[in-house]
Amino acid sequence: MYTTPRKNMFSIIAELQTTISSLKEENSRQQLAAERRLQDVIQKFEDEKKQLIRDNDRAIKALQDELEARANQVRCAEKKLQHRELESQEQITYIRQEYETKFKGLMPASLRQELEDTISSLKSQVNFLQKRASVLQEELTTYQSRRYSPCS
Repeated sequence: MYTTPRKNMFSIIAELQTTISSLKEENSRQQLAAERRLQDVIQKFEDEKKQLIRDNDRAIKALQDELEARANQVRCAEKKLQHRELESQEQITYIRQEYETKFKGLMPASLRQELEDTISSLKSQVNFLQKRASVLQEELTTYQSRRYSPCS
């Protein structure tokens, strides 16, 4: 009487142990597959990261090259500007000399001499007036110092 239920129990236990064993194996296979997928995903992200770094390095290099090219353009433009400024100054000097030559040719020699004499005379008068102003300033300073000094 007890043997049949016992046999059933042993049979059920054996079945359950077989099921547990197969479930453990399945779990182990699934865990191994999940770890492989995880490693694949990690490797994929690492590859993408490396590619992004390479792309970024190329972009930085391209920007540096462009910046250097622009800096060269600026230097070149500055040199051209300096050259043009020098040319302009030379042209101004040439035109001024031409004008002075033509102006001298248009003015009668007597008038030119008279103007030069007037300029010399005016320079002499200015010098004389500056000296006179200096003497008067000294006299004023002396007068003021005597006037405001305490009586002896």
